[in-house]
Amino acid sequence: MKLNWFEGVVEQVNPIMDAIQQHNFIKELSDGSLSKDRFHFYIHQDTYYLNTYGKVLASISTQLKDPEQSSDYMRFANETIAVEKILHQEFAEELKTFEVPEKSPTCQLYTGFLAEVFEYDSIEVSLAAVLPCFWIYKEVGDYLLSIAESGANPYQKWIATYGSEDFSNSVKRAIEITEHYAQKTTPEVRTLMARAFLKTAQMEWMFWDSAYRQEKWPV
Repeated sequence: MKLNWFEGVVEQVNPIMDAIQQHNFIKELSDGSLSKDRFHFYIHQDTYYLNTYGKVLASISTQLKDPEQSSDYMRFANETIAVEKILHQEFAEELKTFEVPEKSPTCQLYTGFLAEVFEYDSIEVSLAAVLPCFWIYKEVGDYLLSIAESGANPYQKWIATYGSEDFSNSVKRAIEITEHYAQKTTPEVRTLMARAFLKTAQMEWMFWDSAYRQEKWPV
């Protein structure tokens, strides 16, 4: 399958991907110098996020007409829950001396947007909205594996999870399914899909940035 729609939107968000890779959070994660309090904040925000993300993926699975596609998205949802339970709880246990943060403004914005898109937009737009989380984490995982200093890096297990072959295969499948829907819909809907993809890609950068700043609600 030619990825006409996907390749077009990726070209639009390449500057965002570059900004993510150059962010201090990613740089410091790669060499292990990221402070534990920042990573602790990130892990808890990601737990909040994945709780909603997994539910949206499961909801999407119920709207897909093809049984295999539906099964794939339910698997994605289950994998998301598994990551939250295993990887996040492990790091949370290691960092239990820190106070658990509340859900940040950026995390609230991102999860609220995904839920709103599923509730009010088409299944095509919803597929596009959840895709950047798949694709960007794969790109970040691959990038970190290529530059990370393994050895004593305390975040190596996190890096390895998103740079794994299993995760890569899930990302490829999510792209294929979204492209399938993009090719079968109208130019107008494809434009809406692209807008949703761009917006959540921007929120991915905001998520990393908010974790580095340990963003809080205004007093």
